[in-house]
Amino acid sequence: MMMDRREFLKLSALTGGAFLTADWIFESSTAFANTNEIKSFNGILSLDLVAEENLIKYGNSKRWAMTYNGTFPGPTLRVNPGDTLQINLVNKLNSPTNLHTHGLHTSPSGNGDNPLLMIDPGKSFQYSIKIPKNQKSGTFWYHPHHHGLSAGQVSLGLAGTLIVEDSLDSKPVISNTSERVLMLADPRIGKTSAVAKTTQMDSMHGRSGPNTLVNGILIPSFNADGDKLERLRIINSCVTQYQNVSIPGAQLWQVSSDSSRLPQPRKVRSVYLAPGQRTEILVTAPRAGIFTLENEFQPLAKFAFNAKSQNLSPDALLPFTPILKIDKRRTITVKGSGMGMMQGMSHEASFTFDGKPFDPKRVDQSVRFGSNEEWLISNPSSMDHPFHLHAWPFQVSDDGSGRALEGWHDTINLPSGGRVKIRIPFEDIKGTTVYHCHILDHEDAGMMGIVKVS
Repeated sequence: MMMDRREFLKLSALTGGAFLTADWIFESSTAFANTNEIKSFNGILSLDLVAEENLIKYGNSKRWAMTYNGTFPGPTLRVNPGDTLQINLVNKLNSPTNLHTHGLHTSPSGNGDNPLLMIDPGKSFQYSIKIPKNQKSGTFWYHPHHHGLSAGQVSLGLAGTLIVEDSLDSKPVISNTSERVLMLADPRIGKTSAVAKTTQMDSMHGRSGPNTLVNGILIPSFNADGDKLERLRIINSCVTQYQNVSIPGAQLWQVSSDSSRLPQPRKVRSVYLAPGQRTEILVTAPRAGIFTLENEFQPLAKFAFNAKSQNLSPDALLPFTPILKIDKRRTITVKGSGMGMMQGMSHEASFTFDGKPFDPKRVDQSVRFGSNEEWLISNPSSMDHPFHLHAWPFQVSDDGSGRALEGWHDTINLPSGGRVKIRIPFEDIKGTTVYHCHILDHEDAGMMGIVKVS
């Protein structure tokens, strides 16, 4: 009998014991700590971003984490289409690192969003990331992407929110809200500054901390004004853990998914987020009282509404036109899986695409600039894998259940034993970048490929 990763994590969360220790149980916070926010000015957002180890306060204790500018999460960056991100990344870690702006439609070349760059310890690098004028607004994030080290650095706290705004944010259905940025993470921080060694369990299932924190806090509390809707920008920055978020008793309206706004607010009961995915939801409360944001395993945050919410008028947001013309089709197959929990810890040997472990010198997919492609991504393995493509957002023509998804995406879950179809317009930019599993331990183990557009 095989136990997939989600069942394993659920068992871990429910049973405690070896997976949850008192040492990791922090006190709930009654005050929400907003992350430091930096906005672009005159078309430029310029900052020094320092990656280093720091002691961070969690409840009544302090723990060692990796931080950007001394905080976990790092500062929230807010920009507009057409802006330029000028980020001087300073590496004060004891290991190499780099920077990826997850979900942006930006050049992967030179000092742009180049995942193949390496910034050594004690060095710095000046990124200049031009955000195109046709960049879709939404919620994005940034994190390290050095192959072999991504999972460890993100799991220790290196992550921050990146927001792109445009005229859609001025629509009444969105503007008349109280905006909250909620970065979900389950960090593996420690008592000492030494980075814990990766175990065989980590390599197979992906590492996961015992508690999901919201902006570095366990179960923060919010005071919600019933005169305004609550607008939640939610990022799943967990290395491994999926999040099925809901607010029982309240009504949720999803207005964005990953890389763009939806055509109109969609009434939902919950939103399922694979690692790397984001969503924006509007929340209305039927009465005054306390409502809990939760996932399948635990409460995440509490909202105290002082009155019944106003009714929501679900205005149209963004027209959606499916890609119909396809110039080329190709198939990519996932190889590798988690260990068989009931079979003496046996496991498949590796994590790859098409049986090839990642090689930065090998181009796996050569694409003609300006073409539309359809990729059939097959997952015969025994666990789910979230598939992420850099630089070029895509449409999902089949999510694995035969259903097409509206809107634009950059990460899609590959169900175990299933397959998905995505359609990608390789337009606007040329260059070489990567696609990979966003269970970052699997990426580090080799489940990543090179795509070159020319």
